[in-house]
Amino acid sequence: MATELIKVEEFTSLIQLAPDALSKNKNSIMACNQAGQSILDTIEGEGMTEELDAKAADYLKKVTVTIKNMQTRRSPITQIFDRIRSAFTSDEKAIDAKDATTIPGKITLARDQYAAKKRQEEKKRQEETIKRVNVENEKLSYKSELNRLLSEHYNDYFLEKSAELEQLFNTLHLNSFDLKSKLIREFSVDYPRDHFNKFTKEVNTVYLDLTTKKAIRGEVIIGKYAQFAEQFKFEMEDFRQAFIDRLGSKRQELYDEEYLRKTNLEAAERAEKERKEREEKERQERAAEQAKKEVERKEKERASEQANQMNSLFAGAVASIAPPAVNAKVTEKIEVLHPQGILEIYQMWWMKEGSQLPIDELAKIHRKMITFCEKIANKDNDKINSKYVRYVEEVKAK
Repeated sequence: MATELIKVEEFTSLIQLAPDALSKNKNSIMACNQAGQSILDTIEGEGMTEELDAKAADYLKKVTVTIKNMQTRRSPITQIFDRIRSAFTSDEKAIDAKDATTIPGKITLARDQYAAKKRQEEKKRQEETIKRVNVENEKLSYKSELNRLLSEHYNDYFLEKSAELEQLFNTLHLNSFDLKSKLIREFSVDYPRDHFNKFTKEVNTVYLDLTTKKAIRGEVIIGKYAQFAEQFKFEMEDFRQAFIDRLGSKRQELYDEEYLRKTNLEAAERAEKERKEREEKERQERAAEQAKKEVERKEKERASEQANQMNSLFAGAVASIAPPAVNAKVTEKIEVLHPQGILEIYQMWWMKEGSQLPIDELAKIHRKMITFCEKIANKDNDKINSKYVRYVEEVKAK
């Protein structure tokens, strides 16, 4: 808005009126105070009466008139100072960089928009990098978990068949020795394709789509059957041979126990107990060896997975290195989306600051709310019932 020029003559003539206006205002103040002091002395000396109250009310009306007269005298002078201040501030506002309508303001806005654009681009780049790293990490963990589950699937079958072979050996008796010996010697060392194909366990993921998971599953399964079949044959042949090698001594033990049973029942029972204890010890040793192998296998898989994850994390860290940032100051601003948000803002303020402030400062901050509560108390007699709030009457003469 254009500011009217202030003429020197106008300014000079008004300034010349200032001493006279100030003098008259001071005289008005002096006369007002003198008249008021007389009334105040009477009130303090004799106390308030109806007649004196009426006289005081009339005096206060005259005070109001006096103030208006004083304002009328100084108004032309103060107005010209307001116009002078407005002239300077208007000129300053014309190039205020905080005002979006000025040229500096438009340049500031353009820079802010550019900084915001660059920041959004960088945030998007970082989010895409993080997502890419998360995808790669989940690929590794998904593949590792599938391998683990598939190994468990195979190991469960191996343990099942191992226990079955062990059971055949441990339940050998003379009357069925030949039959069970034949079963042990001919115990299958082939890993069934049907069992391998029954592997259907799946792993929940966050970032991987079905196509990617299917491809990884194919990578995990391909060639695994041949590997498991070779492993099963090698381990089961070794396991079976250990029992085959002991068939002769087992038969002799059973003959000896049978002979003792006919000649010395107590010795036979003792020999049978010792044999079962020895077989149980051997079984535990075999189980411990198998458990040791399983731990070593899992440790090897874990080490491989950790190495892959470290490589992926390093690649992600390199990719996330930010380019030179735009010269910008970023501050968080609150946008309230719902009235409930105001309550949540107030709760944070109260916990962090409000609860530690003195009463007078809190009252100043909450003046508008206190005024509202006073209004409804006076209008509707609707009051807060609390030991922390007290209503005090304020009486003013009309």
